Amino acid sequence: MKNMKRILMLVCALPVLGFAQQNYTIQGQVGKLNKPAKAFLRLNSGGNPKIDSVYIKNGKFEFKGTIPSPMEAHLRIIHDDLPFDPAKPAKQDVLPFLIEGTTIKFVSTDSIKNAKISGSPLNAENERVNAMLKPIYDQYDALDAEYKSKSLADQQDPKYIQTLEDRAAIIQQQTIDAKMDFVSKNPKSYMALMAFNSTLPPEFDAVAAEKVFATLDPALQNSILGKEVAARIATVKKTQEGVEAPNFVQPDIDGNPVKLSDYRGKYVLVDFWASWCAPCRRENPNLVKAYARYQKDRFEILGVSMDKAADKAKWLKAIQDDGLTWKQVGDLKGWDNEAGVLYEIKAIPMNFLVDPNGKIIAKDLRGEGLDKKLQELFGE
Repeated sequence: MKNMKRILMLVCALPVLGFAQQNYTIQGQVGKLNKPAKAFLRLNSGGNPKIDSVYIKNGKFEFKGTIPSPMEAHLRIIHDDLPFDPAKPAKQDVLPFLIEGTTIKFVSTDSIKNAKISGSPLNAENERVNAMLKPIYDQYDALDAEYKSKSLADQQDPKYIQTLEDRAAIIQQQTIDAKMDFVSKNPKSYMALMAFNSTLPPEFDAVAAEKVFATLDPALQNSILGKEVAARIATVKKTQEGVEAPNFVQPDIDGNPVKLSDYRGKYVLVDFWASWCAPCRRENPNLVKAYARYQKDRFEILGVSMDKAADKAKWLKAIQDDGLTWKQVGDLKGWDNEAGVLYEIKAIPMNFLVDPNGKIIAKDLRGEGLDKKLQELFGE
């Protein structure tokens, strides 16, 4: 079992009435560091990170600038100018925080990651809310400790692993419930927007999410993060169950164009996978069985490769080795596969079941879930 990692979401209750260009000042004091020690400020703005840097003098550094709204940022300190040694990589000295239109001070005797933050209402509120959520996150640590205390045989026992996953799912739901409660009570809080965003997994109910997003203050919706969330909801909504599957064209293994619309009149499972994806390869035998069983009932599969051009030979070999006899397509652009981008593919395996009218009727079907859905459609 992999070590469980918790994602501490930045949330706060500070009301935000509107956003305009905000002036910020970052002042730091890290011991008595001097050149070549250097400070780096990274702003995560709209998917286009901006990085500024300055040498440290007598432990002090300063950044000034403007931002359109509060946003996530990172401070990093490089303590020397020694060349990178892959055999002995230095630990990164980084501190994530929220930047806003005020003067924020960071003070530490040794490293930025241990710095105390002052002058920032958002970061202060974030600390208090994270403390409130800590009992939930601590449950993950308890599961980790329990797992590590078990014998190797227990750690490899599928039944025991399943109990851990079930309990982890309960903790995850508790986390989501707590964040959504915060969102409902603080619709004008910028951090409510951040909390809401953190509850959206790669696949989510976009229709329900859209309703929650609409309850947030218009200023939040029009912030940089708000526009990103809105765009994400709109994209996922395009592949929501019940909507028409976006059409696409991709070349098959011989370079011939294949359209999803070519499959109208049939049920087609659009399967996103790659030769290097172990979970995909483990799922392929289930697809082979399903195809052999239901192909006579107007059931088809359209495989879409997320491989890169450099791995074309591996892709073709995987098709042969796994006995995939249905049509395979791919533009061989890896994660930039145009169909993958259209369907917002962030993880694989991922699939969409499209009915004869071209509507998505199910998604992310695997193993018994796929068998059950196909039996529902075609019978035993």
